[in-house]
Amino acid sequence: MRYGIWNNKGGVGKTFLSFILGTEYANTYPDRNVILVDMCPQANLSEIVLGGNGEGGDRLAEILAQGNGRKTIGGYLDLRIESPHQITGSETEFLLHLKDYNPELPGNLYLICGDPSLEIQAQVISQIGGQILPADAWKNVRNWLNDLLKACSRKLGHDQTTTIIDCNPSFSAYTELAMVACDRLIIPCSSDGSSARAINNVAALLYGFNVSDEYKTVNFSAKAKQFGLVLPLIHAVILNRSTQYNKKASQAFGAMFEVIKRNVLSFQIRDPSRFVNGTAEFGEMPDSHSVTIVCSHHGKPLYKVTPGPYSVHDTRPQVNLEPLERYKNAVETLLSTL
Repeated sequence: MRYGIWNNKGGVGKTFLSFILGTEYANTYPDRNVILVDMCPQANLSEIVLGGNGEGGDRLAEILAQGNGRKTIGGYLDLRIESPHQITGSETEFLLHLKDYNPELPGNLYLICGDPSLEIQAQVISQIGGQILPADAWKNVRNWLNDLLKACSRKLGHDQTTTIIDCNPSFSAYTELAMVACDRLIIPCSSDGSSARAINNVAALLYGFNVSDEYKTVNFSAKAKQFGLVLPLIHAVILNRSTQYNKKASQAFGAMFEVIKRNVLSFQIRDPSRFVNGTAEFGEMPDSHSVTIVCSHHGKPLYKVTPGPYSVHDTRPQVNLEPLERYKNAVETLLSTL
């Protein structure tokens, strides 16, 4: 199963949620393999899993410095730009075994590394996909990531592989590749008005919901349907970073989350086929406080974080037991649905 983590809004915790779900799933199910896919030009997920801020950044820079031979998503897309309608045969060479880079991580965790060149490549992807010939050019190009992951899953054992795809907020060409490649969609939200609007944007951009008549035949959903591509079902909407008191979201945050829920349920009532089992599911992630800082800086998975002080640059953030346990419990609940 492949899970995309996406919302048409930045700053909602997509990358950290991708990191946490991937590492926790790999630790919980050691007999399975997990592939993390970094489809964001900032490559923040790659930096974290390669060792965190500092060491991870240096390792990422070394990988990117390999130029045309770099083992990143950008390196693979370079090859596909040269061979847009045929797989390269070198797909599995782009699968990085993370234990080789970060000893903190489990041995069944792999990475398709992020690459800033995605932004430039997005323009070329759109151009090639827009060509008249061959007739299925649009479909072939949107399947590039799908082709890559099929080959990698085949190598690791298709039935024993779970994939987590961290997506950029923008619905650019490389995000379209990610949407075609995933089976399920997890949508993180923060408690603000822009998250409520972003839910409507996801429904429109990905599924063509409420798109005006002049765009009904040319939007992404219509093109995917035309070429027989199956779009992901919405697995869950995650209400992220909610300030909590007595285990309940504070009144202001709770009110905004109710608006988000109403928007999701409005979409679900009108088009239940876009949701797993036809039902909108919601999860809530409490404030991660200093946990996010510690995990991201050290490239340390959640299951290895214990209460106490940690060194982060010139500061000593304190991880306290109660918020740590609350966050771990919320992650465990979400993990049980995968």
